[in-house]
Amino acid sequence: MKRRDTKREARSPSTKLGAGKEQEARRFYHVSCFLHLASPFIVLLASCLLPLVSSSVMAAKASVGTPTRAIQDLDDKLDDYKTGALTPADEEFNRSLKKEILHGTFNIRELSRLALGKHWTPLTEKERNDFVQLMTDLLENRAILSKEQGKKKAKSQNVYTVSYRGDKLLNPEKTRALTRTSVFVKSEDIRVSIDYKLKKEADEWKIFDVILDGASLLDNYKYQFDSIIKKGGFQDLVGRMQRKLTSIRNEKK
Repeated sequence: MKRRDTKREARSPSTKLGAGKEQEARRFYHVSCFLHLASPFIVLLASCLLPLVSSSVMAAKASVGTPTRAIQDLDDKLDDYKTGALTPADEEFNRSLKKEILHGTFNIRELSRLALGKHWTPLTEKERNDFVQLMTDLLENRAILSKEQGKKKAKSQNVYTVSYRGDKLLNPEKTRALTRTSVFVKSEDIRVSIDYKLKKEADEWKIFDVILDGASLLDNYKYQFDSIIKKGGFQDLVGRMQRKLTSIRNEKK
């Protein structure tokens, strides 16, 4: 069995980062581009690809209320996504399902807060809420299930498997956790680690970071946002994101 090759040909993020952080961003991008070929759920925001991968074979369910169970439950929702010749009712069902998956799986406010880092503190509550809504709108409009791309991976096909490697609590309050998984793509004989950081609120665990072979989605966002804000200010970042959202919506018309 071999590890994935992060030198696969792919166009990397163009945002200028520090040498170390740029390398990490490129690694995240390369691994993401590879994994989307086997992943049932892909979230695209700007040039980044975020896969949430679930098992293609029956795995023992973790205890209810644990971070691992939150990741496993995602797979059950994904199975309901409709493909083929769709009626208007089917299309509306799929739109609602994607929205439910996004809001039920991610803590977008926490992702936004940590991605902005020190730039979050001086914002007014309205600016914070508006930014979280903008992030949410972008994710909702760019959320793509691999089934939509004609890359349906049925469990019975045994195309890929996931090993759930347990949870690690990250704070004394037991409200933050790291869930470790390992994805094996049978056709490529390749294994990749995908770890999730989750936050517990109201007895629900939601993801705020995904780490692909050591490269963090959150860190990728953080250093890209910081670079833009340092050069043009917070409103420049917001403007870029708004223009991106407008472009996406126009493409759908």
